[in-house]
Amino acid sequence: MNAEYQTIASTLTIPRRASIEGAIDFPGPVVIDGTLVGEVRAASLIISERGSLKGSIWAGSVVVMGEVAGDIYAVTLTLKTACSVQGNIFHRHLELEDGCYFEGKSRRHNEPLALIP
Repeated sequence: MNAEYQTIASTLTIPRRASIEGAIDFPGPVVIDGTLVGEVRAASLIISERGSLKGSIWAGSVVVMGEVAGDIYAVTLTLKTACSVQGNIFHRHLELEDGCYFEGKSRRHNEPLALIP
């Protein structure tokens, strides 16, 4: 990756009323306030309270406050109160807040991003 590309990476936000179908591969942070059907590869990802993602996630840091249906590969994963995650998670650090909903298998791995298919 060249230096110019790295410096232009700011936060990519999917607005609340947006609905996108497809894959996102972004070198910086991504925030999903709307709906995404597809996969996300990013430095970090936040899914807001009203955000929804149906697909896989690969990111260094992931915070879920909304809904995810798909597998998550993250070094650090936080499932916040009232979120819903259905899928398998692969992580190094996991934080589950009281009241989060998780259905699937959890696997701790020292290098979860190395498991990317």
